[in-house]
Amino acid sequence: MRILAVDDDPIILEILSEVLSSFGYDDFTFAGSGYEGLETLKNDEQGFDALLYDIQMPDMDGITLTKLTRKIHRYKDVPILMLTAMADKAYIDRAFRAGATDYVTKPFETQELRSRMDLASRLAQGQKRLDARANSLRDIAQQERQIALEDPHSIQDVDCVIPLPAFNNYLKQLGRGSLFSSSLITFKIENIERLNGSMTDFEYICALTDAADAIAAAIPFRQFLMTHGGNGTFLCVADGVNRELIEALPSDIAHAVEEIDPCYGDGRPLVMSILVSEPVALRFRGRDAIDRALSTAVSRVEHESADVPAHIPTKPKFPSFRLGGL
Repeated sequence: MRILAVDDDPIILEILSEVLSSFGYDDFTFAGSGYEGLETLKNDEQGFDALLYDIQMPDMDGITLTKLTRKIHRYKDVPILMLTAMADKAYIDRAFRAGATDYVTKPFETQELRSRMDLASRLAQGQKRLDARANSLRDIAQQERQIALEDPHSIQDVDCVIPLPAFNNYLKQLGRGSLFSSSLITFKIENIERLNGSMTDFEYICALTDAADAIAAAIPFRQFLMTHGGNGTFLCVADGVNRELIEALPSDIAHAVEEIDPCYGDGRPLVMSILVSEPVALRFRGRDAIDRALSTAVSRVEHESADVPAHIPTKPKFPSFRLGGL
């Protein structure tokens, strides 16, 4: 795995050199500033498999570097680990919104850094397989289904929507501090199995993107991040959730979908109704507690989905939305 590490502190780079080598990662390049790191990315012909960015750097910080990195097509999905002494939630939020995959605090704990690097390696290998599969989607006439319904396909170019691995890492970071102000909300495209069966892979990706775009545009919470978890289900972690905002959300999403006006590749209108679950408050710490909260959030919207009649209605003026309950 080829690694690029960017940090303005030469001592940190020296430590990373020794630590990464001890992990068995010997193919790495270092840059001493954000600008130098960006130029390295643009000029390197082979490409890097994982990127480690310090957040606090002069001239160009790591968050800005992450945003610019994600604009380079080759690096839109490459794992980016943020290295920083800042553990404040505001920094964590900014990093993941910019496109970070994971977050490692200084001073490094050897085992934690190793687990993060091993995870980045697995993600990089998985991304290579996804890229190889995605290349076949460029031939739209091929029509062979390669994206499974349960595949948590990453949504591109929708603000505050991040890949599932990054979303899980974000929750893990929050789980080390207080989660008292955060809640999980689940959204699900109604009759997703039937819709998926009527689409090509390209149309399915477009439908997921339209759904994510509509949900993100309608969410009123002051801070949130969202991901696609597979099966047409979207998970959202948000601050400032209250009953009044939740009750207004289905109608707001309906208007957003109407504005997008989703359709099939041949121009036929695509009916898209979305279920909204009751929020699950995050009032605990730890990975196991977060996993239970995720399971509860998904089961709430899945339970509501099971009660929906199995048919695709004629397109109304506004798609019909329902607010799921316990």
